[in-house]
Amino acid sequence: MNKVERDAFLYLNPEPDTPDFAQCSSCEMWVKGDNRCTIHGPRVRVPGSASCGFYIYGEPQPSGYPTESLVTAEESGLVDREVRCENCQWGGPSTYRCRLFVGLNERLPDIFDLDENIEPKGCCNAQQPGQT
Repeated sequence: MNKVERDAFLYLNPEPDTPDFAQCSSCEMWVKGDNRCTIHGPRVRVPGSASCGFYIYGEPQPSGYPTESLVTAEESGLVDREVRCENCQWGGPSTYRCRLFVGLNERLPDIFDLDENIEPKGCCNAQQPGQT
């Protein structure tokens, strides 16, 4: 049986010189100026500070760009918080190893073979807000 690897968590390495990586403001599906998203449709407000599991790094669309309700906010995991590893309870601002991945590898080695190395400005869909 193949082991579960990090791609199951949709881990993304950050794009260079992109301080807002993984946030809607640097996603090609975000409609700049309208606070909308091309896949969330015209009724869902999507601020640039939000993020979801369908993030695609790229240039946002211009104001007035058409939107279509293809997914709900719940289906996409839309949240309004900084989702990078540096803001995650499993990563944090000064670590280069994901404690969640380390724990899964240690506790369930027959199931998981996760690359534990992360970038502080990277992100994945297991992101949870850090303790404040």
